[in-house]
Amino acid sequence: MSENVVCLVTETYPPEINGVANTLGYWVRGLEHKEYTVQVVRPRHEKDAQAQLQQHLTTQGLPIPGYSELKFGLPAKRKILKLWSKQRPKAVYIATEGPLGWSAVKAAKQLGIPVISGFHTNFQAYSRFYRLGWLEKLILAYLRFFHNRTLKTLVPTSKQRNWLEGHGFKRVSVLQRGIDRQLFKPERRSAELRASWGVTDNETPVCLYVGRIANEKNVQLVGQTYAQLQSEFPELKLVMVGDGPARAGLEKQYPEILFAGMKTGEALAEHYASADIFLFPSQTDTFGNVVLEAIASRLAVVAFNDAAANEILSHEKDALLAEFGDDAAFSNHVRRLLENPTLLDSIRRTAHHRAESLGWDAIVEQFAHHLLDRDYTGGTNHALQQDIRTH
Repeated sequence: MSENVVCLVTETYPPEINGVANTLGYWVRGLEHKEYTVQVVRPRHEKDAQAQLQQHLTTQGLPIPGYSELKFGLPAKRKILKLWSKQRPKAVYIATEGPLGWSAVKAAKQLGIPVISGFHTNFQAYSRFYRLGWLEKLILAYLRFFHNRTLKTLVPTSKQRNWLEGHGFKRVSVLQRGIDRQLFKPERRSAELRASWGVTDNETPVCLYVGRIANEKNVQLVGQTYAQLQSEFPELKLVMVGDGPARAGLEKQYPEILFAGMKTGEALAEHYASADIFLFPSQTDTFGNVVLEAIASRLAVVAFNDAAANEILSHEKDALLAEFGDDAAFSNHVRRLLENPTLLDSIRRTAHHRAESLGWDAIVEQFAHHLLDRDYTGGTNHALQQDIRTH
């Protein structure tokens, strides 16, 4: 058995489909490939009967209001203590801040196990989209309380770190995200799929959105942009991949949009590669893994200068980025790409080149360093200088 046992505690995990679950899935597989033993503590999922659960402790959970497809885990301190008493991890990573995560913090403290956390979701910002804006300050206060009880908080961008530090979060470090470049690549472009969208050549532009179709993702801007530009570019197509509470309203309001539903694996990669321009309208994401998947598939990204786009891409070099909150600029950037095929091609090629250096291996290595760091006092990347054993 591996000497390096670590534990991840999370309310979301594959086969659930979202950025947090996908990231954790890559981290766990990467750590196991490096011969770590990885425990995963999470709520039970309806597909668990078909899953590989050798190192999983599943707990009771309830649907999250507004996110019925996801669950928050109920407190499970006793079960967690029993697990860790049998097989004590060297470190614990807590990905979500619900009751399950808090019970894991208390269990780790009781046993003297180092525990770090990740700030994966801007729940305080999401509240305003579900008529709970009055709770935003209270939610932020709870999140600050939660994360400051751990030895370190990992975030995906320097902008997110700076924002959290400005709001009283301590010991915050940056750990970027990666791309599965074996899955997401331009070679998966499909003439057959494009034909099913009503596109029979490579010159007709296709815009793509991938993600949860929900108001907190600013999806209305996607529909508005498409409606504005369709009169100027009648051949333009827009494909939306995903599902969510705003889908029905968008389908009714914009019947010309092609809704593809949820896609995973090679089918998702094919949808990426078969499009040309990727629209990322969110102003609430902490990162947005879909941006990396898009550039790996050789798409030109239009986004706000925030999250992954701000951290990874440069305006007019490998993306077109609007200033935060400037919806008109967002739409105009799409127009520029449609008017200028040379610019579109240049950005696609440059962005794809940028993606070549963003594989998961290096990210997993850094994650392991953070997990097994013993100098947590500064909240910096000091751990990256240590010689961590990976066997």
